[in-house]
Amino acid sequence: MTFLGIEVRQNSIATRSATNAAVKDGFRELNLVIASSPELARATFANAENPANAPPEDQFQMLGLWRALFHIGSNVHRQHLNGTLDPALYDAVVQEVSTYSGNGRGADTVDDGGRRARQMQWAWESERFIFNLEF
Repeated sequence: MTFLGIEVRQNSIATRSATNAAVKDGFRELNLVIASSPELARATFANAENPANAPPEDQFQMLGLWRALFHIGSNVHRQHLNGTLDPALYDAVVQEVSTYSGNGRGADTVDDGGRRARQMQWAWESERFIFNLEF
């Protein structure tokens, strides 16, 4: 019985570690795309005040960025509900996404926090149908 308990515990640790690594990798990949795409940077900056009035190709770029962030957030939420995500990592992701939305701790100190919040709201209104109701 002790052996079985140790095996279950090790499996739980391995599952949680793999989930945490996948979340980290998702954010890293998203940040690499943001940092290496002049088109995305231009579209995001040029249409920061009113993304709904952006040209269709810019809207496509911006929605792709936000959809990626929403997918990461949705996955983190599901893994949190499943108990396979470290609670500290869940809190960190909620804090990061909340900062983008203009509601998180320190959001008022982000230089372009208001613009990010407007873009995020615009994107969420457009893309929320993709995600389950719990998220």
